Amino acid sequence: MIRLSQERTKTLLAIHGWSGILLGLLLYAVILTGMIAVFADEIGDWSSPSQQQQPLAFPVGLDAKLRELAATVDPQYFEELSLFPRAGGRIQAFFHRHVIPEGSTQPEEQGVQFTLHPQSLEVLARREGFWHDIEAFDLHNALADFLVKVHVSLHIPDPWGLLVTGILGLAMMVAATTGFIVHRHLLKELFTIRRVREALLARRDAHVVAASWSLPFAFVLAFTGSFYSFATSVGVPAMATVAFGGDQVALFETIVGLPPAENKARTPPANLDAMIADARGRTQTEPAFAAISHYGRADSQVTLFSYPSEGQLFNRNLVYSAASGAFVREKPGLGLVPSIGGAAADLMGPLHFGNFAGVLSKGVWFVLGFTLCYVTLTGLLLWTTRRAESPVWHRMEHVVSWMGYGLPFSLALVPHSYFIGRAAGAVELESPLAFTFLSGALAVTATALVLRDPTKVRRWLLAATGFALVLLPFVRLLAEGPGWLEALQSTRITVLALDLGVLFGGALCIRSALRAQRTSRGHRAIDTEDQSELTA
Repeated sequence: MIRLSQERTKTLLAIHGWSGILLGLLLYAVILTGMIAVFADEIGDWSSPSQQQQPLAFPVGLDAKLRELAATVDPQYFEELSLFPRAGGRIQAFFHRHVIPEGSTQPEEQGVQFTLHPQSLEVLARREGFWHDIEAFDLHNALADFLVKVHVSLHIPDPWGLLVTGILGLAMMVAATTGFIVHRHLLKELFTIRRVREALLARRDAHVVAASWSLPFAFVLAFTGSFYSFATSVGVPAMATVAFGGDQVALFETIVGLPPAENKARTPPANLDAMIADARGRTQTEPAFAAISHYGRADSQVTLFSYPSEGQLFNRNLVYSAASGAFVREKPGLGLVPSIGGAAADLMGPLHFGNFAGVLSKGVWFVLGFTLCYVTLTGLLLWTTRRAESPVWHRMEHVVSWMGYGLPFSLALVPHSYFIGRAAGAVELESPLAFTFLSGALAVTATALVLRDPTKVRRWLLAATGFALVLLPFVRLLAEGPGWLEALQSTRITVLALDLGVLFGGALCIRSALRAQRTSRGHRAIDTEDQSELTA
């Protein structure tokens, strides 16, 4: 129990409430999309599966294929080669250089990207240009990338989007800290839900219990999210200006630990397949990403990044000499030698993304994220409902219902647009997905204007979200996606798992909407009975 004076408690309650109400809806949007983005890789595999699940991220034969592709690429793009599996296990090979476009101060990646089939390594697509232009035409990953961008920057142009989400993370830390302090009987409130007839008190107890259990996670999520937002939008430019005369490329080379010595002599690279096999043996996991600096030069290095193995929390980064194929060292995430700062930075990723134990930890992070969404939305509704006698706060309650329940509906429409666009042969899906999202928002706005009662708005939008989710697996199937039997036979378990998850979520939304309707009818019946007794 934390002892506070009555006046200080009132002050902290005001800070807790206003920090939530001023930025709460945006914070709710970031948490909701973050909850979904936890499964971004799985969403990519579900929305655009390959013919058969590939057990290896980098199959044997990749070395020969890269040599073949390199012969078709302008050597100016040999500065760096990035290799990473994306939706359906398809491999993306990006030969690129770092340049600062005219009129910009931020370095960008420019080069040639190949999308390779996960089994045959056949070239499925070849695109050349800046990364943001190439990414816009990546149909396989369009759905997952759209959802991630909403979470990371709310689709606000950089660096402003990152600044906004960083500020929201700070607001979340304020709410979590003040919430911890004002819960004077925290241990008791972890398990206290009173049996009361008053609906507002019941909702208040449920909010407190959910908030009490999720306080530590809320603080961790807010801190790590703010770190990522501000590190990119503020920290990197500031450090580059102070220590490197504004040269961000030089800053990244120092942070990442690229060797300063140069040897530009052309040297055929050693066998990449052998290096990948060696990395598997050292880490007991499959490499998740590969970066090759100065491809085809004597000073070229290969860095293989692996997710934590069982029982571990940190990623593993193994460095090899590309010229000889020899193992050089295991490199920390920051710098060349282990450090406390580097270890702290390495912890940010697993704690924020929840990927340190595969699907299991992602599932836990999803549930905790859902709890935070519930806490944020119910907190906003409790704050506005208790002040609903004021016309301003009554309208605010309407806005909270409109946005809080309208955002899930708008997001549920986006995959429909993706599957329909793929089936129609669209060559670019970023714009259609954004248009669908905005159209859903307009439909929600129209619903909120027609239904003046916030309770009805919440009920109707909840039902609409449920129907959109229930229909989603059937739309995917009609868009020539694999059926469940076919998915099982080809070991594409993600397709079946996410279909079942979407159906369950949709059924839960519909059930909640019907339950809310019955509750509303019951309240109206009680009110009618009470009024009859008063009249008699």
